[in-house]
Amino acid sequence: MLTRMIGATKMALAATAMLGLSACAGFQLDNAKGLTPSGDAFSAALYKEYLVLAEMEFAEGDYEDSDEFSMRAIASAKGTPPAPEEMASRQIPAAAQGELAEARRKLTEALAAGAGTSKPAAAARAQASFDCWMQEQEENFQPADIKWCKDRFNAAMAEIGAPAPKAEAPKPTVTFANFTVYFDFDKSTLTPQTQAILIDAANAADDMAAKSITVSGYTDRSGSEAYNMRLSQRRAEAVAKELTNLIGAQAPAMTLEAFGETQNKVVTPDGVKEEKNRRVKIEIRK
Repeated sequence: MLTRMIGATKMALAATAMLGLSACAGFQLDNAKGLTPSGDAFSAALYKEYLVLAEMEFAEGDYEDSDEFSMRAIASAKGTPPAPEEMASRQIPAAAQGELAEARRKLTEALAAGAGTSKPAAAARAQASFDCWMQEQEENFQPADIKWCKDRFNAAMAEIGAPAPKAEAPKPTVTFANFTVYFDFDKSTLTPQTQAILIDAANAADDMAAKSITVSGYTDRSGSEAYNMRLSQRRAEAVAKELTNLIGAQAPAMTLEAFGETQNKVVTPDGVKEEKNRRVKIEIRK
């Protein structure tokens, strides 16, 4: 929705807007208005609920969602009410998916148990409010509107007799992550296995809104100290470059370090090849 409106104010604006709407080619609202429902009490109540949502979205210039709610209103008026929206039908932010999935589960269970027959008005209000919640959560920029739909859903579910879904416990904040990638002997080129790990590292940096990344290069003890120092630097540079490409413009400050054949993960005599020492360590901090 394009404006912040809740409760009676939102309903009042929608009611006013519907009086002044003129026919608009391509929009379904005119087709939905004024129908005489032919189905049961639940279908009739659902028709009215979806029509209100369609009118509100049209009044705010959200014609795509107005059409969606209008089509749901038309189907309800014909006695073939649609099911609550599927989770996959909208791009819901990850943080809200669990709560919405639980809400939909409880709603569909209540409808399957006969809520549409025993309490048609409340059941219709619960379903339309759930779809409203889905639509607002997909937009995800007006918390007051999300809350309006969610509160209306919970109140309707309570009237039906179903408990409100529990919000998921907040996940602990991640402030540090580390990854290690390995290299072929005497190489600083990235392998497909390395690339897959770097994608995971880039995603971790993005998820935690990282402030800094330290990239440290190492070699085994085969070769001279001077050569291995340069090789470890090349490895660190290759990893840092790819991480920067993967993260993009939001890449945090990146520090490169080269340790050559010092600080080996596996202690070996000089001149020994050891794959676990041919590595780059990535440390991500928030």
